[in-house]
Amino acid sequence: MRRIWHRLFIGSGLILVACGLALAPHAMAAEPPWSPVEVSVFATDTGFDFANDDGIPFFTNDRDSGGKVNCDDACTGIVWLPVWARANATPMGEWSIVIRPDKAPQWAYKGKPIYNFNGTENRDQVMGLAKQDGHWIPLVP
Repeated sequence: MRRIWHRLFIGSGLILVACGLALAPHAMAAEPPWSPVEVSVFATDTGFDFANDDGIPFFTNDRDSGGKVNCDDACTGIVWLPVWARANATPMGEWSIVIRPDKAPQWAYKGKPIYNFNGTENRDQVMGLAKQDGHWIPLVP
C-alpha cells in the first residue's frame, strides 16, 4: 500500500509540474509596449490595450491615411478629441507625431492619428457609439 501512495504522490507531483510548465508562458507577463505619457497601457486577457486613464480605448479614424490628418474639427466635433502631443514629446517606436491642419501636434500610432472619446459613457457604450458611426476603429497594439 505504501508503494501505491508513493507512486500516487510522485505522479501527482509530476502532473502539477507539467501543468505549471504549461501555464508558465501565461504566468510570465510580457513587457508592456512603450507609449507616450498621454497614453495608458492596460493588460488584457489577450495582451495589452492603449486607453485613457479611465480605460476607454483610443481610436483611429478611417478618413485619416498616410500619416496625414483628414479628420479635422468638423469630423471630430466635440465628441472625438485628438490626442495632443506635448511640445517636448519625442516620437519612439511605432509612435509618431503628426501635425494637424491647425498646426497642433497629435500622436499617431503606426502612422494613424489617434483620438480620445470625450464623454461620460463607459467602455462598452463608447465601443457601440464608435461602431454605429462606422469610421472609428479601436486602437490595438
